[in-house]
Amino acid sequence: MTITRRALMRNAAMAGAVCAFGRSAFAADTIRWDMADEYNADALSGKAANYFISELKKQVGDQLAITYQGGGALGYKSADQFDAVQDGAVQTAVTLMTQLGGVDPLFNLSSLPFIAKTPEEAYQLWQAARPEYEKIFADNNMVLLWAMPNPPSGIFAKQPIISQDALNGLRIRTYDVNGTQTLMKAGAAPLQIAWSDLIPQLSTGAIDAVLTSADGGVQLSLWDYLSDFTELNYAMGLFMCHVNKDAFDALPQDVQSAMLGLGDACDKYNWQIMTDSIEASYKILRDNGMTVTKAADVPDSVFATLNAAGAAVRDDWVAKTGSRGSDILATFDTMKAG
Repeated sequence: MTITRRALMRNAAMAGAVCAFGRSAFAADTIRWDMADEYNADALSGKAANYFISELKKQVGDQLAITYQGGGALGYKSADQFDAVQDGAVQTAVTLMTQLGGVDPLFNLSSLPFIAKTPEEAYQLWQAARPEYEKIFADNNMVLLWAMPNPPSGIFAKQPIISQDALNGLRIRTYDVNGTQTLMKAGAAPLQIAWSDLIPQLSTGAIDAVLTSADGGVQLSLWDYLSDFTELNYAMGLFMCHVNKDAFDALPQDVQSAMLGLGDACDKYNWQIMTDSIEASYKILRDNGMTVTKAADVPDSVFATLNAAGAAVRDDWVAKTGSRGSDILATFDTMKAG
């Protein structure tokens, strides 16, 4: 008998659930779920997850107990979580969707370079695309609940990125295919690396720069390895909270309604904490000896190089997504104009 990767994930999660059941302090009739997250509770995804869990508990009490499993505690990276939730190996997850372009290229939308340049535009892009995201999840036995935006991506390196020379040959970690292609076209030598694998790559010298947000740099104390952060407002990749449809349908109707009804409140909270985190993270970086170079101090020539590289990536994305992608971008443009 062939044992598939999905079966292995499902069996591991079931074993974990049995152990958790033995330690549970909830009532016997409480429904128990796990929520997977590759990132930890101090990261914005963790804060978003725990806000949702807390607000849901206020409405449904002990009918449903969701245990947040941050830091990859269940053994899943973001790239695994789509399959894990789809198959019911874990009931719900908060997943960085830029890891799932192989499932559907539409998931690469939020990391298209220089599309959404402000938190407000990132929210408009999410709203423009949400109906299509919901269809993808529904087609894969899942329900989409809410999104959590990453703060704008910049570059951590051993020098500020203020010239073409600083980009040329730069061995930089990227988080998805969009970043890899953009930085390669801009002259760098990118390598796509999962979050949980990043520090080993830095500590061994396999890479010497990181594409991530200032908040991401704080979470990993990147000042231990690198000296500079250059603000580029490159992209604000989305995390999404998704739920197994069979597990959702098995919930009492009032719990289902409460869960769905929290979407707007979660989005509002999530965008606020993301916006608040930007300058707060810059202060922490500076307090730990890092130099923060703001976008206003980056020469136009550097942005011209990056925009030219990004334009080809955006065109390729539209070609892959067809009318779905072009319609979303048209709706987004209308929202911005309004």
